[in-house]
Amino acid sequence: MAQSSKNASRACQGPSRRSLLKAGMLTAFGLGLDDLFRLQSLAVGTGGIKPTKVKHCILIWMAGGPSHIDTFDPKPDAPSDVKGEFKPIDTAVPGLKISEVFPKLAKMMDQVTLIRSVTSPEADHDRAAHHLLTGYRPSPALVYPSFGSVISKTLENTRGALPPYVAMPDAPIFASSGYLTPAYDPFAVGGDANAEGFRVQNLTPPDEVTLERLNRRRGMVKRLDGFARDVAATTLVTSRDQFADRAYDLLTSSKAQEAFRIGDETPEMRQAYGRNTFGQSCLMARRLIQAGVSFVTINNRGPAQLQWDTHAQNFPSIKDTLAPPLDTGLSTLLEDLKRLGLLNETLVIAMGEFGRTPKINANGGRDHHGRANSALMAGAGIPKGAVIGKTDSKGDSPIDRPITPADLAATVYTALGIDPNYQFDTPDGRPVRLVDGGKVLPELLHA
Repeated sequence: MAQSSKNASRACQGPSRRSLLKAGMLTAFGLGLDDLFRLQSLAVGTGGIKPTKVKHCILIWMAGGPSHIDTFDPKPDAPSDVKGEFKPIDTAVPGLKISEVFPKLAKMMDQVTLIRSVTSPEADHDRAAHHLLTGYRPSPALVYPSFGSVISKTLENTRGALPPYVAMPDAPIFASSGYLTPAYDPFAVGGDANAEGFRVQNLTPPDEVTLERLNRRRGMVKRLDGFARDVAATTLVTSRDQFADRAYDLLTSSKAQEAFRIGDETPEMRQAYGRNTFGQSCLMARRLIQAGVSFVTINNRGPAQLQWDTHAQNFPSIKDTLAPPLDTGLSTLLEDLKRLGLLNETLVIAMGEFGRTPKINANGGRDHHGRANSALMAGAGIPKGAVIGKTDSKGDSPIDRPITPADLAATVYTALGIDPNYQFDTPDGRPVRLVDGGKVLPELLHA
């Protein structure tokens, strides 16, 4: 399971440090950012990164596994118990049709690449999520780091005030640092960006905590640290000033506060993205990218945690609840990034852990299906209006260009300037490649 940076201190030993934190400024806010910075400093430096014009990535994670047949891979000629209730519609790409539930995205398909042949042997939520988010099939021996965590580690020496890896409202399972330290877990925004009075979890002090009180608490921490150094001069104690200072700088950074201040957007812009949790998360992602954040994950999970897990009532759920926010939010995000000149330097990915069964079950739903899945990719020089792969007439399996999660991972890393063959060391010193056996898709990167 993913750990938040808030809980990073659990991985650190030493009662004196724990007691200091309890008295410290940041713990008073429920904020563990000093732990995050300290852990990053203690991690081993990395290489494997190459200069690239692509600076950012936004991953839209459709938690639960969306039905590929009812979204991006319709099968209108299949039997009625397969093709379902939705009709295919024309798109901006001649000859390409997608489901009628995405009228706005249909007009944007000439700006994206659609992959229709993602395939995996995993059909359990947790195992499939691990496979798609890391490029590795799950192993009882090791949890592998997710894309965002790898980006966070490779960029640790160039980071600014904002966290390099952010998740909204929280991180999907296995969108974490895996065998790396918790320093590379995502910073979880928390809460609903569409809510009145929205505040970023662990970043905004309570109303009663003024800057003056913040400074007093900071001074108290410094005095306690000085006492601790007199008692036991350890690396953790002597370095704590530095990391508390960095966390303090983030807490008081006008740039950080501005990046998360979604209320500064015009009502018209907020409405364009959709006044719902997903739409405002897309808008927040754009603001974070503008501010320099490297990797943003939007966990499109809904109140039910796995909202695309449509074992029952698949068609009304997609038509009335799931598709409209995605259609509006994603299409507006792509338009906005393009308008701001950010799309060429930002890789946008939309996918879930698997597709769903071709045959509709007795509850009007579709069940887990790893053999066939669709993914959308845009920006970062990705070809526009392209379609990769094809599934059979019932959407059961790829019949052309099967693409594994490892292939996707290798392509994502390469697009972001990271060698997928680069190795990190596990805690026991074993070198492990970022991707095992994946092949970069030349259709996407002209590799």
